[in-house]
Amino acid sequence: MKGKGIFLGLSAISLFVLVFMAIFLWYLVAPRLAQIHIGFPLLVGFAMALFALLVSLGLVLILVSTATERNLLFPGEYQLTVKVLFPIAVAVGKMLGISKDTVKRSFIQVNNGLVRSLRGKIDSRRVLLLLPHCLQNYTCIYKITATMENCRRCGQCVVGDLAKLAEKYGVVVSMATGGTLARRVIVETKPTAIVGVACETDLTSGIQDAYPIPVLGVLNRRPYGPCRNTTVDLMRVEEALRFFHNSRPLRAHKEEYRSEVHKSSAQHEGDESGLEENREFNKGQD
Repeated sequence: MKGKGIFLGLSAISLFVLVFMAIFLWYLVAPRLAQIHIGFPLLVGFAMALFALLVSLGLVLILVSTATERNLLFPGEYQLTVKVLFPIAVAVGKMLGISKDTVKRSFIQVNNGLVRSLRGKIDSRRVLLLLPHCLQNYTCIYKITATMENCRRCGQCVVGDLAKLAEKYGVVVSMATGGTLARRVIVETKPTAIVGVACETDLTSGIQDAYPIPVLGVLNRRPYGPCRNTTVDLMRVEEALRFFHNSRPLRAHKEEYRSEVHKSSAQHEGDESGLEENREFNKGQD
């Protein structure tokens, strides 16, 4: 298995494990539940079956959505499925010799595929470019965790180039020192879409925490180890920003076009009014 298939395959195995555990648990507790009321075992069994069905449906829809690039998931279905199956998938992967980071990378690819399937349906008026502080050169004296305006764009790290990309696409850019600060930034800026740069662990938890806000995750590179002088592929970041920029609903594009036309008309009328006043003034002088 490669790429998205790792997480999807492990999730399928995890689903079988979950169903088996549910049946085994029901088998253990059913006799005792029957002592309370004869209908309790049936009621609990029905609830367990319904829960397993919802998770199974979510996994199937994730698989189909990933394959067809069309988002078929119900609201909340993705979050429920991931919250339930992801920890089991990591544990199953470990037993099969698949590292946590490999499973998390696969999950990020699946998430990005699902976000891309929402093309044309994303409200991308307020995009947040969320960066980890480890992208900044470790020896730099101009700390930018408070504000990106402190960056001198000297070229010793990629932060200056990322700031230019943020300006180019008109997005908010912020740098966080950890998950807690990142969540606070999201609460304060209230983005409608996020491009997140981080390691596997932070991206995986961040994508789940930010739901239902769509997040495109871009993994950082760690040539000097974790959390120090990391870097990122600028082309991937720009591609993610461009996706959100081009994914606004048609209605939003029309409203933006009308707004531009209205501004242009108002400006034209103002110019005409100014010219008329100049003509009247010149006549008065004559």
